Amino acid sequence: MTKKQIKLILAFGLFIVLMIAVRNAGSFLVYTEEPVKSDVILVLSGDRGERTEKGAELYKNGAAPYLMFSGGEVYRNSKMADLMKEHAMELGVPEQAIVLEDRADSTYENAVFSKTIIEKHAFKSVTVVSSDYHMRRVKLLFDRAFKGSGIGLHYVAAPDKNFTPRKWWGNNKSLMVTFTEYLKLTGYFFGKNS
Repeated sequence: MTKKQIKLILAFGLFIVLMIAVRNAGSFLVYTEEPVKSDVILVLSGDRGERTEKGAELYKNGAAPYLMFSGGEVYRNSKMADLMKEHAMELGVPEQAIVLEDRADSTYENAVFSKTIIEKHAFKSVTVVSSDYHMRRVKLLFDRAFKGSGIGLHYVAAPDKNFTPRKWWGNNKSLMVTFTEYLKLTGYFFGKNS
């Protein structure tokens, strides 16, 4: 076999690997576990309500006695955590079961600010809920922020109706969130908090 043939075979093999990686880019972003009993369900802001609905569903199914919302200011004095609380109460979650973290403006801040409140309440286990496309990065950031805390973390994804993991290129929403998540994951690996 000549050097040229070897180079062609290697190039073709690399092309196949690259095509498989690109095809599965959306599916890689999704991370989820089976729900387990926790002290609190933590729902991150940043969507149009699917995350809150998933958190309320988990709460109503007995996954935890408390439901916590993390989200900062969205416009002037309006806090995302407050809006999520109202939504959850409309879904039947009692106000006394709701805990708020209302300062976070990023996934990193969701982790750091929520950790302080979780420790204050002496919660020892947390089920973290976010959109399916967001969960790979959520897991990386939360695992880093909670390292050594003794607090157990579990992750449950809320499916986003506009994100299609297996055909992430199929609509603008899927395409945009896939590219955005990979950019933010790249930042994570270079030590940036996002």
